Amino acid sequence: MKPAPRKGLAGVGGMMSYLSALQGLSLKQIQSVIEIMQQSSEAYMFILDLTVDTYMVAEKATKRFPFRSTVIENCAEMLKDVVYPSDYELLAAELEECRSGEKDTHALEYRWLDRMGRVVWISCKGTVVEGAEGHRLLIGAVTEMGTKAKADNITGLRREARFRLNMESTLRDQPESVRYLMRIGIDNFKEINEKEGVEAGDEVLRELAECIIKTLDESVDVYRLVADEFMIADTGKGEAKEPRAVYRQIQRTIAATAKSKEYSRFYTVSAGVLETDFAGRNVEEVMRFTEFALNEAKRHGRNQMVAFDREAYDIYLERLDIRKLLRQDVSHDFRGFEVYYQPIVSAEDFRLIGAEALLRWKNEKFGSVSPAVFIPVLEESGLIIPVGQYVLWEAAKTCKRWKEYIPEFHINVNLSYVQLYKSDMMRDVERCIQEVGIEPESLVLELTESGYIETSDRIKELFKDLKSRNIDVALDDFGTGYSNMRYLKEIDARTVKIDRTFVVQALNNEYDYNIISHIIDMVHSLGSVVCMEGIEEKEELSKMMATKPDMIQGYYFGKPAPAGQFEKEFLQATGSP
Repeated sequence: MKPAPRKGLAGVGGMMSYLSALQGLSLKQIQSVIEIMQQSSEAYMFILDLTVDTYMVAEKATKRFPFRSTVIENCAEMLKDVVYPSDYELLAAELEECRSGEKDTHALEYRWLDRMGRVVWISCKGTVVEGAEGHRLLIGAVTEMGTKAKADNITGLRREARFRLNMESTLRDQPESVRYLMRIGIDNFKEINEKEGVEAGDEVLRELAECIIKTLDESVDVYRLVADEFMIADTGKGEAKEPRAVYRQIQRTIAATAKSKEYSRFYTVSAGVLETDFAGRNVEEVMRFTEFALNEAKRHGRNQMVAFDREAYDIYLERLDIRKLLRQDVSHDFRGFEVYYQPIVSAEDFRLIGAEALLRWKNEKFGSVSPAVFIPVLEESGLIIPVGQYVLWEAAKTCKRWKEYIPEFHINVNLSYVQLYKSDMMRDVERCIQEVGIEPESLVLELTESGYIETSDRIKELFKDLKSRNIDVALDDFGTGYSNMRYLKEIDARTVKIDRTFVVQALNNEYDYNIISHIIDMVHSLGSVVCMEGIEEKEELSKMMATKPDMIQGYYFGKPAPAGQFEKEFLQATGSP
């Protein structure tokens, strides 16, 4: 543990002005001097006679800590009652250097135990002077760090402020010495606090701190950060250990502790680790990097360790930038957004019967952004709700206009699971139909991201209401691994859309081809229809037609295009009625 200057030690300098007087005083007189000095200081003043191992300390220190009296002989033994066990050797080595003359100053941060046995971080500073008869006297003061929010008295660990100071110095002077930084967080800490109370949460924090300390060598530092997070810093002072092995050992120690307590409480921890690229970095950067890695570990399932990945971090930063720009464009009347349309044809005679509305977004900074990139950001941010309303209205107005060319024309609009759960979807659809003046049967709502859909009673009621108003529901991306026949039953979808990935598999594999054929037969037996997506070549069309789909969509019949281009290419040739 590295020393650092503390504000509460101003009394040390003042005490040194009495040095000449001290050399001729008795122990009782020196005690009186200490008490006088103590009255004007928050610190605990002390004098340690290193030559005869006698310790003199202010009386108020004896009330807070388990000192036997204000004057204690055989100091080495006495300190075992006051100093935290794992810090004793560190202090003993420091005092021996002062005793032998190797050092003339003392500055150390370590832990004491108060009279209740609770850990208190202290900062001890002093100067060695020559006393009467050649005795070496260490004169100084002890300041409680916990009262200055530099130490955490729940876990007994130093806090984030101390980590920042220490790491700032290390990154500046010896960045190559840092082997790794590991940020650890409790996976279900909020649940523990809410269900069992804050005291239970504090108990878990103490327990985890002990598990981490048991796992680490004394040369490795550990700090408590905010809330339920801890930081392990290996700065190359001891034997090198692979961080993943350290993390697994912490997991085993936690599990063993839970078992010893008969699983009265169980929790898991995730970790984010930064192993390289310390040169030229500052504390703020390594804090951000470890926080990102920890969040990635939790996002990917928890109870695991994830190493910081620069490429993933850059993508994350880009997503934050995209989110900001999306929010700006939404607030500026959906600037940069445009609805494209892809034709849907009848499998019977390949005539145009509808189109799918597909959202596109262009921005000055990024240009045209892939829907695979910006739509998840819309969903995560909740912006998909206003943007979804924009798409619904635009598609409905366009469909109404195009029905002048093809009366039976319908438009497919994608719905996100966020819209289903966090907006009044039925109200939005009804208002759109009424304000635009479009027939309900001209609108088909495609349910995307079906892997997220939990068909709760509320969602089932929504589907029931849609069907009662003659609004068709299509189950999109069928065959991608999430969609299954259960959704057909619970959603009562009139249309099933076979995904392009499933089609490609069927084109190259007879087994998958037979599966698609049987799925289509089953869908037909339930009274629903099938739209086959992703048909791009004539050969694909010829082969898949044998499976008897009802509708076809794909590049072979047309790529997504803006409304004006779509109308010119696919509708104007038919002439207006």
